[in-house]
Amino acid sequence: MATYRILYWQEVPSQIRAEDENGEVNLPLPSTFMVRIDALAAARGLEGSDDYLAQWHWTEEEAREGSAQDVADALARELEAQADW
Repeated sequence: MATYRILYWQEVPSQIRAEDENGEVNLPLPSTFMVRIDALAAARGLEGSDDYLAQWHWTEEEAREGSAQDVADALARELEAQADW
């Protein structure tokens, strides 16, 4: 069993943090997610400002079966499959 949280900029995920009894895994999502974040920030007039930084947030911690690495990898695949941009 592992616990995990996902870091978002507004509605776009950026990173997964999962933890189990063996330690913590931090898994950044592919660069296409950061490109999307940057494009949205520019379109919304938030790039380079404190307002940009204020848009980052972690989800509440949740639990899922598997090791931290397995959970992080599975979540990354799921988030990539859901990305519709």
